[in-house]
Amino acid sequence: MNKKLKKRRPIRWGRVLLLPLLVCIVVFSIMFAYKNNNDNYLRTVNEQIIQLQQQLKDYLDTHKNDKFVNSIVLEADQLAAHFDYSSALATLKKHSEIQSNPLIKQKTTLYQKASDSLVPYTAQVRHLFFHDLIIYPQIAFGPTSHDSAGYQQWNITVHEFEGIIQQMYERGYMLVDFYDVYEVKNGIYTRKVLKLPVGKIPFLLSVDDVAYPDPKPVDGFARGMTVKDNEIYTRVITKDGEILTKDGDIVPILEGFIAKHPDFSFKKARGILALSGSNGTFGYRLINNDEVQAAKTLATALKSKGWIFACHSYGHQAGSYYSTTSDPVKISEDLTKWKTKIGSIVGNTALFVSPFGIKLTKESLQVVKDFGYNAYFIIDRRGDSVVREGMTFLARVDIDGVSMSKDETYLSEYFFNVRSILDINRP
Repeated sequence: MNKKLKKRRPIRWGRVLLLPLLVCIVVFSIMFAYKNNNDNYLRTVNEQIIQLQQQLKDYLDTHKNDKFVNSIVLEADQLAAHFDYSSALATLKKHSEIQSNPLIKQKTTLYQKASDSLVPYTAQVRHLFFHDLIIYPQIAFGPTSHDSAGYQQWNITVHEFEGIIQQMYERGYMLVDFYDVYEVKNGIYTRKVLKLPVGKIPFLLSVDDVAYPDPKPVDGFARGMTVKDNEIYTRVITKDGEILTKDGDIVPILEGFIAKHPDFSFKKARGILALSGSNGTFGYRLINNDEVQAAKTLATALKSKGWIFACHSYGHQAGSYYSTTSDPVKISEDLTKWKTKIGSIVGNTALFVSPFGIKLTKESLQVVKDFGYNAYFIIDRRGDSVVREGMTFLARVDIDGVSMSKDETYLSEYFFNVRSILDINRP
């Protein structure tokens, strides 16, 4: 039987070719889409990398001077602690390359506001003066003392001085520099514009003689001052020999107090040291070159800390020198000695502190002016500056046994409670 063969369908080559083509198209489309997505991803990653790099650069640029910035800020902070905002701002602004630093900006804003908050002080600026301090009152006031009555009148003890400055600090007093209060115009000292923090009371301070003459060193006083590692010490004689202390007289005590309370000193102000000369100066007898050089070294250190020097005469003598019967020739001799012996150690000064507070007149006063002194300090607890015979006379308040006894009410009202600071060893 013949089998009938099925007829094959013809191959449709178009379909056969279309399928691989479609597959290729799909694959290509998938690959294209992937590539596009991948490029977007890579672009995003790359943009993030660039952004991070810029942030890192910005950070490094901002902090690359951190050590330097911190040193500048520390210097400015120390100035600002003494209310010297103008100097603090100048310190912050003197380096242009760090002005964009956030800390510099912050401190600049802070100290500018603080500077703007200062107010003019127009009332009288009182001036307190002292003599060297008694370290051991049991000796100074005791039976072996060479001048117990004199020490009771003209000196106070370390304990009393520490109590005085503590109470004045608590009352808002602030030590100021003489040249921040006064300026010279046509040879006359006049008040400057003095701006202080609200509530602060300025005062001037001076110490007379600063010679430490014998027999004071064995009567309970210091032997003198010296400098070690740029710190001021008192030399004190003990039974075991000479020792160095930081609490034996006004200068080192005040230095320590200001270190703890920088706001007690406006613009790092210190006091005026009124130096006589016949007993040497600073405790140095000036009998040889070593003592002269030691005194010069100390004077340089004191100047660097802000202390000012004044002439207190060479011999601190009455009679034909500093009294109502003064002789111009004697005054000239005395001031010549001071300029030669003491002036050569501490330098020139325009400040004259009169021995005994005597107001020289006429020819004797002219001698003082001829030696270049145009600020003349006297003793007057309630007075202020006054110009007479072409000289500026400036009042000072004596803080000693006499004033604390005779004028207790006045001192207690304005400066410190006298009874609360009296040394129990005072007779």
